[in-house]
Amino acid sequence: MRGKVKGSAAVRRWFATAEDALETHRARLDLLNVYPVADSDTGSNMLATIRASRAAVESSDQEDLGALLAAAGARAMGSAQGNSGTLLAVLISGFAEPLSGQERLTVNALSRGLDRASLRGWSALSQPVPGTMLSVLDAARDQARACASAAVAPDSRAAVEEALPRVVVAAREAVAGTEHQLPELSQAGVVDSGGLGLLLVLAALSATVRAEQVDDHLLHGLSGWDAALKPSAYPTPSDYCACKESTNDEPLSGVELMCTVRLNPLKAAELRHRLDELGESVIITPIGSEADQDGNLRWRIHVHTEQPDATLEAVRTSGPLEDSSTTPLSR
Repeated sequence: MRGKVKGSAAVRRWFATAEDALETHRARLDLLNVYPVADSDTGSNMLATIRASRAAVESSDQEDLGALLAAAGARAMGSAQGNSGTLLAVLISGFAEPLSGQERLTVNALSRGLDRASLRGWSALSQPVPGTMLSVLDAARDQARACASAAVAPDSRAAVEEALPRVVVAAREAVAGTEHQLPELSQAGVVDSGGLGLLLVLAALSATVRAEQVDDHLLHGLSGWDAALKPSAYPTPSDYCACKESTNDEPLSGVELMCTVRLNPLKAAELRHRLDELGESVIITPIGSEADQDGNLRWRIHVHTEQPDATLEAVRTSGPLEDSSTTPLSR
């Protein structure tokens, strides 16, 4: 993405840098995982998404940024786990769409990519809320848009190099604000873990474009961060049971269901409605954009449910099921 560097090499470095950052901070991100369920896996799930993305670009000979990132998003989506891991895969896929045909990143492409990622992210969730990684993404999008509008030479390397640190600063400010946007986070005295993970991914992008290192001090001072690895000073996930509504104040029961199914868009909309009845934290999003001869796409589904059998049957009834897995929510 810098100068004449091939797009494939730059994207590979971005995902490698993001993987290193998420690996370094995975334990803290897991401990800070409060919303939507305090199940201590946000960092692990986001790291898995980035690893899958990196594997996709490393096995590709594409030079087109859009094609490379689309392959990364599709690979990650097909194996994504958890709310945060699935949503990050959605955002990567969305970011890819406006970059089709480009071999380097410009400030206008950055702006368009973040805008499309936001649209895809908010659309994928049945009940999107502020105070999550979507709010962080939107802050980054708005700053990128402002930088693109103000750029004198928007196609220059300098324009995107100047924009990205500002995008990261805006994202960090949005992460700090998440503590006051969701009662679960305010009660725990922490910022959103998924938002933190996304901040690291954006910081890795900035570091790649500017040929720098990710600033390890970026997260210091954010609520909960400095105490996250001090068990005596920081609550464990079981202390967050009050963050989920329950009639008996017990931790949420049920499972996280992940699956892949082939559906046309109408069937996907009908299935979303049914999944909203059977569970919560519903994400349903297409994997890729190429439909088969019957007009069906592959869709990745994420849902928290206390009725796993009925939920899986609803998916099977909608269309051919390719794979499925369940993970207990109570940890």
